[in-house]
Amino acid sequence: MNTSALIDNIKSSISCDVTESFGETTVRIGVDGLSAVSRRIAADTVLVDVSAADFPERGERFELSYHLRSSKDHGSLIRLKTTASEKTSVASVTPFWPSANWYEREIFDLFGVSFTGHPNLRRILMPDNWQGHPLRKDYVRNVDEVTFSWNTTNEVTGMNLVGEEGLEGYLEVGPEEIATFRHEALSDKGGRLLVNMGPQHPGTHGLMRLAMELEGETVKRVVPHIGYLHTGIEKTMEGLTWRQAVTCTDRMDYLAPLSNNLAYALGVERLLGLEIPLRAQYVRVILCELTRIASHLIAVGAQAMDIGATSVFLYCFRERETIMDIFEITSGVRMMTSFITIGGLRDDIPEGFVEKARAVVDTFPAHFDDYEAMLTKNPIWLERNVGVGRLDPELGLRYAVTGPLLRCGGSKRDLRKDAPYSSYDHFEFDVPTATNSDCFDRYIVRMEEMRQSLRIIRQALDKLPGGPVKVDDRKVMAPPREELDKSMEALIHHFLLSSRGFVVPPGEVYSAIEGPRGEVAFYLVSDGGTKPYRAKLRGPSFANLQAAPLMLEGGMVADAIATIGSLDPVLGDIDR
Repeated sequence: MNTSALIDNIKSSISCDVTESFGETTVRIGVDGLSAVSRRIAADTVLVDVSAADFPERGERFELSYHLRSSKDHGSLIRLKTTASEKTSVASVTPFWPSANWYEREIFDLFGVSFTGHPNLRRILMPDNWQGHPLRKDYVRNVDEVTFSWNTTNEVTGMNLVGEEGLEGYLEVGPEEIATFRHEALSDKGGRLLVNMGPQHPGTHGLMRLAMELEGETVKRVVPHIGYLHTGIEKTMEGLTWRQAVTCTDRMDYLAPLSNNLAYALGVERLLGLEIPLRAQYVRVILCELTRIASHLIAVGAQAMDIGATSVFLYCFRERETIMDIFEITSGVRMMTSFITIGGLRDDIPEGFVEKARAVVDTFPAHFDDYEAMLTKNPIWLERNVGVGRLDPELGLRYAVTGPLLRCGGSKRDLRKDAPYSSYDHFEFDVPTATNSDCFDRYIVRMEEMRQSLRIIRQALDKLPGGPVKVDDRKVMAPPREELDKSMEALIHHFLLSSRGFVVPPGEVYSAIEGPRGEVAFYLVSDGGTKPYRAKLRGPSFANLQAAPLMLEGGMVADAIATIGSLDPVLGDIDR
């Protein structure tokens, strides 16, 4: 079902207001009609993100935005929007879209919006006993004034977080389940055992905790706990100018910082109505595909090392260093480059860039062949990965998983094809898929994606146009250094941009790209000022990890290591 058909379906069921802006369709409905609309369109849509913004001067201060893609036409997007007051309890949409579970918990945690019918409404990033909601505009930002008190009772369920044995808070359970997890859960007579994996565990790929309920060696239940790396980056971005906030995007998914730069820059550029020079678009593509390769090298190497193939991990890092060297000669920085910026690139590519990029294109295929010679037919690798951590593709789509995790089940969903950006439609490439949707197929898809990235880079280098790499708009992009000695107007523009930044017209956009782990998107709200009013990241690792229990439960506890490794989670992307 395409966008127009979805809107007609909504209009036929409820009164709504449909608007078009910045190439996006927004459907505004009353909060009382949310359940009815969700029930009507759930079968034809995928809920990829739920965002909130706080407008404390309004009676209904919270705006909730549900970003939906057609389950058939993945490139089309509509925004379902409603409002709520502090006293309003919004109907949960988790019965219709399971992917809403963690997003609603995040909004409850950071904004204080309550969701009726949510299966487990509790904080997700902040501690259970944290006072206040950090993303509200009236939240006290001075850490010395923040109240933090220890309270052993969950404010929503009323359950005891500590209890007699100190175990009730181990898993996220409601009051009706407490008895199940008491002493009989720890019985030595054939009962189940609660085991903690993480947060300090190499297999979790960062600060993450998996609370597991085991029956012998079989995983019966898993609850991921996140928030150990919560940095408050989204709150930080609200205090920076639009250009300064680019540096924050590097530090979210720190294995693919240039991809984050691009998703954010594209959103701000749409708000500003900027047309980016073609040379800058091509260089952006080259940098993002190099980033994809670098990220996948870590994914493949870490997945291999998790189950004992140490040599592959070292070889993958060896090749990744070559790409890091290219980033260093380009920006002076190896990882957090902030090189893709609003209006184009921070500077043109340096002398030697093209040659080094061509060397990657020419030499990496042989390295990929070496990895596959060590792994693809290795009996131990096959034993640990084939048939392990399977995820039903249809269920994965309902949980809004993206990237290799979805494509390994046969889906061709890839925003570079479905909704091309930055001139991706100028290049020929294939979207690799597999069929078994297991750990082995995730490895296969990533290996082929790296080859396709080389194919894109080669075409971009061959067709790389000349010309500028920045927009010629002095109200957005600082003048060249040589102009400052000759033009008072250029000096004024430079001073204003450096001291206060540029003004972005009021509006909102959902800017999405295809990152190494899937759909990376920024929901940006401007109030017409020089700073983001709201900047929310839709991190692919966040959505993908929510589906981890579907892959882990029913399997062996030893397979949990291989499965988590195959997800390639980045905790900075999850916790933000």
